[in-house]
Amino acid sequence: MVATTAVTAALILLAGCGGDKKSGSGSDNNSGQSTTSASPTAPSVPTFDPPKAFAIGAAYPVLKTTQYSYTGAAMALVGKVAVAGTIQSLAGHDVTDPSKSWSVQAAPASTTKVNRAVQPKAVKVDGKDVAVVVYSETDKGNGTQKPQGLVVIQWIDVSTGDKLAETSTKTTDDEPSLGNVAYDVDSGQVAIVTSGKGPSPDVTVFADPATKKATLVPGISPAAVHGGVIAGAKSAKTDRSDDAAMVLADGPSGKITKQLAPLQTMFKPLLGTGKHAYFYGMKYVNYDAGTETSAIYAVDLSTGAVVATPPPPAKDSTQAGGWSCFWDQATAVACTGKTGSNNNGTDTIIGFDDATGKKTWGFSNDSGNRNVPDVTAAFHGVLYAKTEAQPVLMDAKTGADLPSAAPSGSPSASDSPSTGDTPSGGDSPSVGATPSDGSTPSDSRTSGNGDLALWDGSLASPESVSQYGAVYKQQPHGDYSVTNELDSVCVFIKATG
Repeated sequence: MVATTAVTAALILLAGCGGDKKSGSGSDNNSGQSTTSASPTAPSVPTFDPPKAFAIGAAYPVLKTTQYSYTGAAMALVGKVAVAGTIQSLAGHDVTDPSKSWSVQAAPASTTKVNRAVQPKAVKVDGKDVAVVVYSETDKGNGTQKPQGLVVIQWIDVSTGDKLAETSTKTTDDEPSLGNVAYDVDSGQVAIVTSGKGPSPDVTVFADPATKKATLVPGISPAAVHGGVIAGAKSAKTDRSDDAAMVLADGPSGKITKQLAPLQTMFKPLLGTGKHAYFYGMKYVNYDAGTETSAIYAVDLSTGAVVATPPPPAKDSTQAGGWSCFWDQATAVACTGKTGSNNNGTDTIIGFDDATGKKTWGFSNDSGNRNVPDVTAAFHGVLYAKTEAQPVLMDAKTGADLPSAAPSGSPSASDSPSTGDTPSGGDSPSVGATPSDGSTPSDSRTSGNGDLALWDGSLASPESVSQYGAVYKQQPHGDYSVTNELDSVCVFIKATG
């Protein structure tokens, strides 16, 4: 079992995957705290673009929030900083320098309640690595003032923990929902749909860190934002009407500039890149029978041109949804979903060339001898995914399985990648010297790696990737007195090949 006293001390030090750490050398950074302790500098962490093999690097405890949350903690790797967000704060650890960590509060005011938070996202603002996070908040007001709903967006410079910008937008709902969100990774612009009242319940908040201003675009849900242009979906009036549409809008003015053909029963925003917005569109052939036709639509953000790609036919005559898409932040997009009936059909994956929005590859569980994996992340030509057996890697441009180099192994091993045998395509890299429940690596509490005793001993498929490695969320395990205090564990796996 995990040593309770030692781990509890680690929790106090590292609350919230970085937590509100304070020291004599710390400085206040716009509602955040950073530390610059005298801990020895860690060895340089190698980078690979893209990484194809990993070894355990760090495990940071994320404490439970003190109030009920609709959403749990979420993780991201922003450059060389692992961040974890809850409804209370966003915290970060520099994976190359264990002496650097910080935490920024979601709502410093005691009269403000935070209801929800979205997963942090890595973007660039003026060339800096920045984490952007969105909160749903309720300003309980003063005196007789009624509660006011707010959508608050923060941009945090991950190298320092400084808040570069923040926007706070009033909504007509005193506890606003947070729906589909789109990011411009080149500028940090954000578009997120929230709840409203009246004839247009969907309202998109557009926010720009350069101007520190936000505007409202009523009636749409965003798939993409780039250079101030939003591509979004406009809902149909009823389930039986074919008047749902894809539109382009100007974010700063909040005005819809173009409606795109064709009209359908439904469009679901899936993904935005620097070039295209992707939607899943559906139209009923027979509403009572539940039969439908569908396609993935790619919309050129500069011209409004639309490319439709129907999913491959399934054994069932109807189509199903559940689609989601991943962009490798380069040239490729992969979308996964189901073809079949009642969302219980055939798992399918389709690859797109983002330069054209056209399909380049695809397969389903009904075709050939391959199973469609569960894609968890994409980065610079690689899809990171998992099957029932293990994590796998795929070529984002072709869909082919990729071999993965052997990792360096245990937490105490050298940062240099090994030159051992390479496993066959799609194989999961093994992890050496896994600590048992009764043993803790000797450097786990002194090297700034959080507490490696909290790691469960196995590598999972990444949720967020950079040249330095990846992060994913792990559920607590071990001694109940410790795990009862944790929401989750923020696991950093360093790139070794």
